[in-house]
Amino acid sequence: MTATFKEPLQTGAVRFPPSGKKPKKLAVYLHGMGGTGETNAWFAEALQTVMPDTVFYIPDAYEAIDGNEEARQWFAIPEGFKDEWLAIPPEKMPPPLYKRFSKMYENYNPAALKVVEYIRERMDYHGIGAQNTYIFGVSQGAMLALQLLAESDMLADRAEDGSLIPVGGVMTIAGCLLNAKKVAKHPSLSRPEFIMVHGSLDITVPYRAFVLADKTMFAHGQKTETKVVWGRDHTFFEKEALGEILRLASRWGK
Repeated sequence: MTATFKEPLQTGAVRFPPSGKKPKKLAVYLHGMGGTGETNAWFAEALQTVMPDTVFYIPDAYEAIDGNEEARQWFAIPEGFKDEWLAIPPEKMPPPLYKRFSKMYENYNPAALKVVEYIRERMDYHGIGAQNTYIFGVSQGAMLALQLLAESDMLADRAEDGSLIPVGGVMTIAGCLLNAKKVAKHPSLSRPEFIMVHGSLDITVPYRAFVLADKTMFAHGQKTETKVVWGRDHTFFEKEALGEILRLASRWGK
């Protein structure tokens, strides 16, 4: 980091290309609930082995959990929210249940707008466009990234002919959509490439919710590629799937 480096709007960690050269690509990693940017920087360092020309930002999530600054969340989980609701198609929910279910999305929305502001600020600082920008997310960070990029084009650029230029890619690990109905109503028109990785025994972010997310996105024109880590739960990626995750991400390092 040089003396001329402009500090980002949000605290966390940053990893510049090991070569010391100016980065050609930008990646933002949204960590899971209970962590911080610094405690998750190891994952960005692993990704840099296959994306060596990329600068990685790992911002801290926006809220401290119960006042603990070392355990953060992007948005609060509503009282009484049940994880299994994420696996139910919203159109099949009785109205009272959908109203309760939607409170998670209401909490997510302001956080998503802050994430867009953060990423746009980093893109502008480095002079890196959408096509060379990549978003990674794990658990709650994956849910935020997936919902944001599947239902909006706020991180896409506009070409001279008026067409949309999508971000270079989105990888979510142990995540799902927060509200499939929102994506069905107004899916992303830029259609970035999504790589979705999930453990088949995950109950924290239910595997069936991951399947619902993939079906919804595919049905509405999104580009999805899935990797199921069979027989593994919510914590699989740190050990069992890291090699496969790096293999999948390596296409973005070329």
